[in-house]
Amino acid sequence: MWKNWSGSQTSAAAMANPGTVAQLQSLVRGASGVLRPVGAGHSFTPLVTGSSQILRLDQLERPTVISSRPGRARVNANARLHELSAALGDKGQAFRNLGDINVQTLAGAMSTATHGTGRDMPCIAAEMTSAQLLTGSGDVIEIRGEDLPGVQVSLGLLGILLEIELNTVPAFNLRRRVGVRSFEQLLGQMHNNWTEHRCYEFFLLPHSGKGVQISHDVTEAAPGKSPLDLDALGLQVMKIASALRRVHPALQRQALALMMVLQGEEDYVGESWRVLSSSREMRFNEMEYHLPPEAAEAVLREINSLVETRHPEVWFPIEVRQTAGDSAWLSPFQGGPRVSVAVHMHGGQNYAGFFRDCESIFRAAGGRPHWGKLHGLKRQDLEALYPDLGKFDELRARLDPKDLFLSPALAGLFRP
Repeated sequence: MWKNWSGSQTSAAAMANPGTVAQLQSLVRGASGVLRPVGAGHSFTPLVTGSSQILRLDQLERPTVISSRPGRARVNANARLHELSAALGDKGQAFRNLGDINVQTLAGAMSTATHGTGRDMPCIAAEMTSAQLLTGSGDVIEIRGEDLPGVQVSLGLLGILLEIELNTVPAFNLRRRVGVRSFEQLLGQMHNNWTEHRCYEFFLLPHSGKGVQISHDVTEAAPGKSPLDLDALGLQVMKIASALRRVHPALQRQALALMMVLQGEEDYVGESWRVLSSSREMRFNEMEYHLPPEAAEAVLREINSLVETRHPEVWFPIEVRQTAGDSAWLSPFQGGPRVSVAVHMHGGQNYAGFFRDCESIFRAAGGRPHWGKLHGLKRQDLEALYPDLGKFDELRARLDPKDLFLSPALAGLFRP
């Protein structure tokens, strides 16, 4: 039984684990139902469920880094981000930017427009310059030029990514600074902080009136000793504080206030990929929408009010980031920068009502969803949000004419 990281999506479909491209081609050409490739399972959406067979690609014979030159590398599309980061670092190269989790495969991260944060930092998919793809006909082709914007963000609907060429930068160190600020400070200063820092994000902590901000800036300083990872401990305290609320709301506020005091300020230097990403041990489910920057403050105030007045059971932090625009046809960042607001609920909680209420706020503000995170969009919604959806439809019809990679859930979105 396959299941995703949070356990919210499962599948009893047969699983294949090919070791060579020839074996993979044989599986594709002999398929009688829907095939879906899987990576690390860090998407919350039903990208795999409903398929006849699941393809695991972590055993395909490919070196992690196939070739490299200054500013460019060709890599194994199905290697994990942390594996690629270490291998690129050995060659003096690095990803320009990464998200706060690095266990995903590169193909999965790009296909869902996974992103980090930074006003001038695009999502990972925007760094793709060409790719080797196995199509629905079982042919291995090279993607570049006019088809590239369709493949950069494609949800696995166009074929199976085997190799990806991408932009890189010289390896660099980052200075990470973490501090507690009030809700009003975070909202009032967020746009200035995105201007002043290479990477900036913050987490609003429900029912506390405060949040934690994190900035990353390039430095020539040598890496230091990493501080204790307080994220997991903080989440446990927030979970306990939420339980105390059932006794009396004041107890929750007091517990959160104590946690804020213990958090303190954090300042250290490390390799970019080690500093940007964190481990996530506590399971949760997530919805994230990408908003026009000018709409972010009003949306955050409305979400905060929603939590305080209608959803007191919510205690997971609300994450806020910004990403530069790009030109990929299905990218949520197509056409300009977006501020991303992610809401979470613990894996053991029923998230449906809270996410539904949040989504109505996000959509009213012109938001586009993260492809790997929960949303309720339909085909007609995509037509209104993505002006190049027709181009993607045409490319999909050419590369997967038999709908081999079109699962039932994705058919509701991408079958015209």
